[in-house]
Amino acid sequence: MGIKRHSLLLDTFLILELLVSVLIPLKGAAFALETGDTGETALAEASAFTERDEATIGDKIRLGIRVKYRGDLTVEFPQINQQLGVFTVKKTGDAVGPTEDKDGYFAVEQYYVLSSYEIGRHTIPPVKIKYKGNQGMGEVATNEIPINIKGVIREGETAADIKDIIPPVDVPASLKRLLFWIYIGLATLLLWGVVSWLISKRKKGYKKQEQQIIVRSPHEIAYELLEILAREDLIAKGLIKEYYYRITDIVRHYLEKRFGLLAPERTTEEFLGEMAYTNKLDDSHKRLIREFLERCDLVKYAKYGPSRAEIQETYDAARRFIDETRERVEEKEVIAQ
Repeated sequence: MGIKRHSLLLDTFLILELLVSVLIPLKGAAFALETGDTGETALAEASAFTERDEATIGDKIRLGIRVKYRGDLTVEFPQINQQLGVFTVKKTGDAVGPTEDKDGYFAVEQYYVLSSYEIGRHTIPPVKIKYKGNQGMGEVATNEIPINIKGVIREGETAADIKDIIPPVDVPASLKRLLFWIYIGLATLLLWGVVSWLISKRKKGYKKQEQQIIVRSPHEIAYELLEILAREDLIAKGLIKEYYYRITDIVRHYLEKRFGLLAPERTTEEFLGEMAYTNKLDDSHKRLIREFLERCDLVKYAKYGPSRAEIQETYDAARRFIDETRERVEEKEVIAQ
């Protein structure tokens, strides 16, 4: 009886051991099927960054997006046409890369130029980037970026501090009479001076000689300055920012001399605001000069490093704007002196 019982227990133990040895491999096989891990999965991660976390209302904010991945992937950046949260997308740059890091990862970058007209602390929402490779398609999202948008009122001021224009002060009648006689006296002195000069001129037998002075047109001056800038080859010397300051100054002074627009004394935003209401330039030339100035401002103030091709495009845009807006009837002005 004891032998039979011992045999039964041994048989039960053998059956249990057999079941365990069968179920454990099945469990591992089910896990591998569920995850689909083949050892060739290509991972990707995205990050967003800006050059500052505070801006004034209407200022340009450069948003950069960097996607880092491994393996054979194709990254597709989104085309954001108008809005990104409370921010307006003013420009979308070209993708740069991919470049390979030392750790074996690849990276590709793209930038967007944003602006906002809503005061307060806002957040640039995550941007979703799609990618595809041998393992199929996927999607990653960037991090949020808080941005504080400030108004143009100075620190310590309030809207109540802005006062209306003082109305004109009425001039007393006695002061009006005094001013009238002052004007009469000045006019008399001026007339006496002119008569004395004419008499002196006749007595001395002075013969007026007309001297011709050739006044160069605005586009001739701009062309010469552009050629001088090209010959100096500032780009090869590493003076990229100075190059962009110089070419912007040439175009701004051309705008002032050619169209009477106060471009040199104003910021880009102030000038573009004035240009929007002028009828001296057509819409195509307004777009061209807007893109030119914004491209130059990115290099001068946003620490953007342009490529050789972008630098040449900036020079060509300046030349093209002058070519298309210069005076068509070229004349030499003669001033009698």
